[in-house]
Amino acid sequence: MITIYLDKQVFSHLFNAREEKYSLLREKILSHKDEFIFFYSNAHLFDLQDDKTNIKYAEMDFMQTIVDGNRLIYEDAKQVVMKQSPRDAFMNIGKVGDISWLENIDLSQITEEQRKAINNIIDISMKDLKGELNFDWIIKRTPISTDELQIDNSSFSAFVKFMFHNLYEEKEPYKIVRDNTIAKYNPTLITSEDENVFNEQLASAPLGLSFIDMIKAILTQIGLSSSDSATVYYMSYMLLDLLGVNKETRKKVKLKNMEADCCHSFFGSYCDCIVSDDEGLRQKSKTLYKLFNFGTKVYSIDDFIRKFDKAINNNKKSAYEYFDEINKDYQAKQILKADTTQEYIFTHLKISCEYFGYFNCMFERKSKEETVIILHKSFDLKQPILTKEIEIIVNRIVRVFNEMGANFALFNEAIELPLLKADNWNRILILNDADVCLTKFKDTPMLCLWIKPKKPIP
Repeated sequence: MITIYLDKQVFSHLFNAREEKYSLLREKILSHKDEFIFFYSNAHLFDLQDDKTNIKYAEMDFMQTIVDGNRLIYEDAKQVVMKQSPRDAFMNIGKVGDISWLENIDLSQITEEQRKAINNIIDISMKDLKGELNFDWIIKRTPISTDELQIDNSSFSAFVKFMFHNLYEEKEPYKIVRDNTIAKYNPTLITSEDENVFNEQLASAPLGLSFIDMIKAILTQIGLSSSDSATVYYMSYMLLDLLGVNKETRKKVKLKNMEADCCHSFFGSYCDCIVSDDEGLRQKSKTLYKLFNFGTKVYSIDDFIRKFDKAINNNKKSAYEYFDEINKDYQAKQILKADTTQEYIFTHLKISCEYFGYFNCMFERKSKEETVIILHKSFDLKQPILTKEIEIIVNRIVRVFNEMGANFALFNEAIELPLLKADNWNRILILNDADVCLTKFKDTPMLCLWIKPKKPIP
């Protein structure tokens, strides 16, 4: 565990520290924050907008002591990290619910895809309001394909204001829409129960589409042919509630709050774990992370307290303890799969723990000349790896070897950052029994630890 996302409510618990467990956790986080990377996102800032007092600024300053300006944003179709304090970001972010932009909108400047989306969304919404939308419209309606906008600025503004009032300011309309949707499309109340079998089970529901196929069909209906991951995730999260697969309680459900939770869940998927006190957010996150094959763990606060203690203790292990873990799994040789090339045999092995508190995959690369054990971390290779993440692992490995009498240097950003940018970075550590190399693959955001034993492995 290196990268951690705490939702806003968790930060509030730590800030107020009204219970002993939060006070203790706060102390542990602040005293060990150099061993981990904590993040915040726009979702935290949107939640803080609800606070009408100046206490929110003190809470933002407290957040900064933990996140160190690590702000997750969505840019160029991927999640990236920028350095900005929560207070500075808060001053420049738009207010949730502010639709004053409608007064100055110029629809002639929007993209072709946006024009198609507006045409289809308004057509679907108006037919639904008039009771003219057939049950199977998702698969049988012909989307409007013209890129000529079929609404003027005034009518578009009126439509947005109408939808905003009924879905955001009023509570009952969304509940009614959800009730009707469940009755039509999920009458047997298929739920996820933390498993992704619901995806296939929904194909037996009246519409005959799996959950993923339903998302694809809706995107096609709207006219979003090049939808990015953020759009797909948002639609998936909201549909889990709308279909009743993971639904909020009727008393609690509010579209604005659910969208903020969706934002937390989406940005939390960037990290090793997300921590939330909100059961609805946790359940939807577990469902989508499993469905989309994200490795992010989802923890309640109490679960995280236990996991964080374990991570802190794991970081204190000696080199002997770390290598004993690696050796036990390697000797057990529980093979997951094997791949053979002209030069090598790659054998992927089952592991029992995270080595050095980070690497969670192991494979053996064998040739006629040598055998190499390679450890790496399984995660979304589309996401960039942070320099801070590399620094933490380098310093952790250097520490354990130096405790054995070695004299390896800690991470030096001035020297190593240019090498990382040039994809020409590695750390070679020469030991008595093995040569060890920590490296980042070229053009691949994956940190690997190579272990080449000096004696043949039986």
